[in-house]
Amino acid sequence: MSSVYAVSESESDQEREKTNFEFGLGYGLLDEKSLVNIDFKINMPINDYLLTQVLLNSNYLITGSESDSVAQSELSSNWFIHNEYGRLGLGVGLNELEPMEESLDTEREVLGQFIGELFLGDFAFTTNYISNKVTFSNLTSSRVGMSYYVDKDQRISVYREKYSENKIGWRLETYFQPIKYRQIGSVGIIVRTGDEYDYIGVSLQYYFDNAVSLKERERLYH
Repeated sequence: MSSVYAVSESESDQEREKTNFEFGLGYGLLDEKSLVNIDFKINMPINDYLLTQVLLNSNYLITGSESDSVAQSELSSNWFIHNEYGRLGLGVGLNELEPMEESLDTEREVLGQFIGELFLGDFAFTTNYISNKVTFSNLTSSRVGMSYYVDKDQRISVYREKYSENKIGWRLETYFQPIKYRQIGSVGIIVRTGDEYDYIGVSLQYYFDNAVSLKERERLYH
């Protein structure tokens, strides 16, 4: 079984040269309020060392009342230089926070982003800074942390995150990609704790590419 799904160095190089598409759908409770995430990502390798990425993240906080239900969308473009040991990236984007109540104003801000990752065997160390002022989602927050790959298709990660107004919290997540469905996607469980930002949820990722282990996929495109 493992020999059938193993990714050789040449296969990894072939994947690195291909445009990669990802679709994500998530649901969870943010301080006992429903939060729905719909995300789309396009990874476009330029060569073995350069990669550009376009992300559209949409988040919907549903409270049962239009006065405090909001929709958040983030469109960003990131550029990376990378190799087998890690990557560095810069990005720019637009964040929009739109209340469901039509009488309230929509907030918009331009985002700057820095991403750094170091890969050491089964460990990955991450730092990510985003210049946003307002966030409620489980995605748009600055973080620093570590991931451990239990095997090629499962990881456990812990992050220390900064949210709105310099509030600090912790995030624990695990993602699993069944070998049988490597061409389809992965499942993640996310738990986050912080002032006004306690969250627990599930995330489903669908991939439009060839069969690749979760470890290899995230080191190429994450």
